[in-house]
Amino acid sequence: MKKFFIAFCLCLSACSTSHTYIEESPFTMSNWRIAIENRNAERYELAYQYYSLALSSARTEPVILRLKSEMEALERTIHAMR
Repeated sequence: MKKFFIAFCLCLSACSTSHTYIEESPFTMSNWRIAIENRNAERYELAYQYYSLALSSARTEPVILRLKSEMEALERTIHAMR
């Protein structure tokens, strides 16, 4: 009975479709939150620094792309103010 249960579990694990989930770094999320707070407070240079920190510790492609997009928008804002 024990062998049957082990074989059954192995079969289920082999047959199931598994998705790999990569949790985002807490440093990324913390720095991203601080960047947004600074951006909203119009401290754009400081926000850019925190976006850079968030990007350096980002793990997933969607987060990396989103951070790059937000950094590009922030660069345009900084250049427009000069």
